[in-house]
Formats: sequence, C-alpha cells, structure tokens
Amino acid sequence: MTGFTGNVRKLSTSPTLSDQAYLALREGITTGRFQAGQRLTERALADSLGVSATPVREALQRLEHERLIERDAVRSIRVADPSIARLYELTLIEASLRGVAARLAAERAGKGEAAAISEVCDRADALESAPDLEARAADLLTLTRRFHDLVDRASHSHTLIDMIATATAFDWAFRIKWSAHVHRDHDSLRRSLEQHRQVAIAIQSGDGEGAEEAMRGHILQRTTAFLDIAAAQDKLAAEPTS
Repeated sequence: MTGFTGNVRKLSTSPTLSDQAYLALREGITTGRFQAGQRLTERALADSLGVSATPVREALQRLEHERLIERDAVRSIRVADPSIARLYELTLIEASLRGVAARLAAERAGKGEAAAISEVCDRADALESAPDLEARAADLLTLTRRFHDLVDRASHSHTLIDMIATATAFDWAFRIKWSAHVHRDHDSLRRSLEQHRQVAIAIQSGDGEGAEEAMRGHILQRTTAFLDIAAAQDKLAAEPTS
C-alpha cells in the first residue's frame, strides 16, 4: 500500500464493479487526490474500494489506455507525470474540445444555464480588486473551474465532457501551482476575465461560432502562459548554482 493516501468512495453492485472502479480512480486522478507520479498498487486500491483485485485491474487497464497511469519496466503502477511537451499537446486538445463545448452550449443551453455562466463571470469580476494576490488567484481558479464546468455541462454532450476530463486530468494541480504567477499583474487578470465574458455573451446570444472562437483562443492563451512559466522555472531549477 506504499504511496496510497486518501479515502475513495465505497462501491455498490450496479453498474459493474469494473465501471465503478474506473470512475472512482479516474476521479481521484482528475481531482488531484492521486498526485502525478504517485505510486499505486492494486491491493491498496482494491482494499480502499472494498472490492477484489479483478475490477481494479480492469479499471487500471482502461486508465493506462487513456495514459492517465503508467507502468515501468517492473510493472509498477504510477499516476502519469506528464512533461511540459505532453502538457502542451493536451492544451491543444483541450482548446479544440472546449471550443466545441462552447459552440454546443450556445446552441443548447437553457436560459438558466446561460444565466449561471454569466453569474460566475460577475463573481470573478468582483474579485479583480482583491488586495491579496495569492488569495485572489486561488479564488479565481475555483471560479474558472466552475465557469468551464458550467459551459461543458451546457453542451449536453456526455461524450464531450468525458473527453475534456481526460485532456485536463492534470490541469487542477498544475494550475494551483502556477496560478499566482500567471495573474501577477492586473492586465493579465483583466484579459482572462474579458475572455470569459466574451464566451458567456456568445452563449447567451446563441452565437455558436463566436463562442467556439472565443473559448478556443482563451484556452490557448491562458494555458500557454502557464506552460511558459512552468518551463522557465524548470530551466532555472536545472541550471547549476555557482
């Protein structure tokens, strides 16, 4: 059970135990409960979920296919720890998927759903003048996650939502680490908030093309900023000290 921490929900008998194990473990990765690079064992996971090793083994095979877990030469299981290059690839995928989600949201969202998306933008705007940078960054990150979740749900496409969850599996922990650096100045924060508002307005007006374009541009710009900062920090860490 080395390296396994946290509580995972117990399972019932329907749907299949394999499906439940897959969803539970996938959620553990995408929410950051299981950290990138963390070692996992079938026995520890099975004990925590209250099932035999078989459904856990089947779930891990699916997660390995999605590249959310990796096995080394001795078949040890670890949560994937993507490189900056891999994260860049995932960013391009995320931008395309979230752009489609925004387009579908503009076409399918009910009035209540569109209003909820705009309300999150209002809450984010209210934080713009908050004096504490770190507190502001954390709160804005939470609202950003809420904004994108609402847009994704308004697409009414479960397939698309699942694909986005896979593309952004390591997104939360990554952004928590670098969010304060990205929004270090007012102009950067304002641009991000304006981009969210453009998406919200397009969704409310039923402009699918506009919503997709605005969302795609926003994801590429903001996530590239995160990656640039992370890459610069990695470069500094690798430089020899005098």
